[in-house]
Amino acid sequence: MGINWNLGLMRWMPHVDGAGQAYPLNHLHPFRIMMQVGRQEVLLSVAFAMHCFSRGSVEDDDPADFYTDDREQRTFCRERYALSRLLPSIVHDLPIKPCLFARDDNFVAIETVSPYGQVLKYGVFFNLKRWKDVDIDPTDAADLKADVLLTIQSAYCLDPNKTLPGRGKIKFVRLVELTLQGVKPKPPRR
Repeated sequence: MGINWNLGLMRWMPHVDGAGQAYPLNHLHPFRIMMQVGRQEVLLSVAFAMHCFSRGSVEDDDPADFYTDDREQRTFCRERYALSRLLPSIVHDLPIKPCLFARDDNFVAIETVSPYGQVLKYGVFFNLKRWKDVDIDPTDAADLKADVLLTIQSAYCLDPNKTLPGRGKIKFVRLVELTLQGVKPKPPRR
């Protein structure tokens, strides 16, 4: 496969706080996995957005914790960062997980995690779209009909006092199948 397959997908620079403590973000660099959808093998390209390790800024945030990309500035969040280390394995497990319809053409998978002996609900919000690899070697991809880009838009602990986000279950494999067909999945009526 081509060496520039992730052209255009963000590779996050480490965050260094005011005390000089570095927080590497290479676990959130783009990667690819193959998955079976019916009789077709699909190449799933995975990318992560800044909301996986940052939160909206508030007035008393330390400017040393600001994290900026070409679209926005947010505040580095140590809790989101710690939980983001789980995201690559969660992505690998998505094909066997139920997903829910979330807002704005997103979906959510809800994981139960137990960091520090505390059980939490972790919401992983994502979207899918058809995506052609810009640098794929056609001889390596003879059976590959299309790629799908999975972008994890945000991931954070859900408030236990609020209703879980999302409604209507749908299997991840079905979402990929519909994406390949160019069909927008319809959430259930309320």
